[in-house]
Amino acid sequence: MVSFIFAQILKMSSEENGPTTLQSASTYGLFMGLGLVLIQTIQYLSDQIVSPLFSIITVVLSIVAIVFIIKHHREEHLNGWLEYGEGVKIGTLSSIFAGVLLGAFMLMLVQFFDKDYIEKFLFDLEEKYAEMGLEGEKLEDMMDEQRKNINIWSFGYGPIIQYAIGGLLVSLVAAIFMRKASDNSFEKDTI
Repeated sequence: MVSFIFAQILKMSSEENGPTTLQSASTYGLFMGLGLVLIQTIQYLSDQIVSPLFSIITVVLSIVAIVFIIKHHREEHLNGWLEYGEGVKIGTLSSIFAGVLLGAFMLMLVQFFDKDYIEKFLFDLEEKYAEMGLEGEKLEDMMDEQRKNINIWSFGYGPIIQYAIGGLLVSLVAAIFMRKASDNSFEKDTI
């Protein structure tokens, strides 16, 4: 399903004008999403479902990927010029596509491949909370809240929302530093 959507977006390309921002974002998002799926797979296979190390690796990879995407899009598709809004748009859309791919992967993992994944996740989470010093009734209250809020859909839709917001925030900052206005930009006022 996800690959069908990506293929349809790529088909919309007009050869003489090059790819649109949406087409570029879907391609970049596909590669970013595959990287995130690979990290998630390694994390799952190493039986570290809740891991600060993997969380840091994922965040760093995402930030580096978004900066690379904005820079590559500027150099390859915009002749070295990049308006601020275009940088924010390509970074955010790419992150959303990556989140859709990761969400689809997580949904399949939880639904079809490992039906005990949520219980394993909650068990690991409880261990991490205990390591942080939570104990007794506070720990039980925290875990009761988590059990109410975590379900199969949180693993499917969660990455989409996470990467949409995270991608937007990173893109807002990265586009400031990556932008290069063209010569006919409104910034060349001669007042």
